[in-house]
Amino acid sequence: MIGPIDHWQARRDRSFGTHAPLITTPAGAERFLERVGVALRYGASDRLPLASLQRALAGDDPPKDAAARASGLTNHLLGAKAGIEVHVIAGRVAVVHRRAMPALYVLVRRGRPLDDLSGIGLDAQTALALLRQRREVSAGDVRHRLGRPANPRNDPAYAALGELMRVLLVDRGPFEMPTKGIHYLPPEGYPYHLLHEAHADLVSASRKLTVPSAADAFLGAYLDGAAFAPVRALATMFKLFLSRAEIDASLARLVERRKASLERVGSTTYCVST
Repeated sequence: MIGPIDHWQARRDRSFGTHAPLITTPAGAERFLERVGVALRYGASDRLPLASLQRALAGDDPPKDAAARASGLTNHLLGAKAGIEVHVIAGRVAVVHRRAMPALYVLVRRGRPLDDLSGIGLDAQTALALLRQRREVSAGDVRHRLGRPANPRNDPAYAALGELMRVLLVDRGPFEMPTKGIHYLPPEGYPYHLLHEAHADLVSASRKLTVPSAADAFLGAYLDGAAFAPVRALATMFKLFLSRAEIDASLARLVERRKASLERVGSTTYCVST
C-alpha cells in the first residue's frame, strides 16, 4: 500500500524533475527555478529537501561537457536576474527565484539600514568600502586591498565577501565563462556587486512586506516547489533568518488559508503544500 509520504515524494519528484530528462535550454532552466522557488546551485543532498540545479541541468555525476552546460545555464539565470545566488540556506550555495527574493530580503535584513555595519567584521567592512567605490570587484581585488595572501584553508577575501553575502549586502555573478580551461574559473574572477543596486526592483518590492507576510511568502514559495518537508527540517535549513516560533506561526497562517496542511506520520510532523 502506498503511504502518504510516498505520495508526497512522487509530487516532489515531479516538481524537482528527479527522473525527468536533463534541462538543456535557458527557457527550461528559468521554468525549473520558477517552479521550485529555491534550489541548491550544486549537487543535491539526500538530507536536504531542496531541488538542485546541477541535478536538473547536468545530473548527479556529470561529464565535463554537461557540467559546463549547467554552469552556463546557471550563469544565464543570474544574468537574466531570474535567480539570485544566496548563502543563507542550509549552509549551502543556493539560487532563489526572483519571486521569492523580496521576502527573503525582508527576513534577512529585518529593516536594518544599509549603513548599519554593526556586527560586521573589519575585513568585510573593507571589502564593502571597496565595492562602494568601484561598484564591481573580484575576490582578487579584495585580497589586494586587504594586503593578505590566501592559503588553502583560509582566504580572507572570500571570507569577507561571504560575510557580506550572508547579510544580503552583496550579490555575486554572473561571470564571463572562459572559452578554454576550466568552465567555472573565469580569468577575472567572479564579479561582486552591491545587492541593492543589482536588484533594486526586488529591494523596492520588499518594502511592501512585513516580517510575517514575508515568512508566509517565502515558506509558501518553498512548499509549492518541495511539496512537503518535516517541520524540523525547515527550522534547520532556514535558521539564519527564521526562528522556529516564526516558522510555526507562518505555517499556522498557511494552514488557515488552506495553502498547506500539517500531517503527523509516526513521530514526525510534516508540512504539506495543498
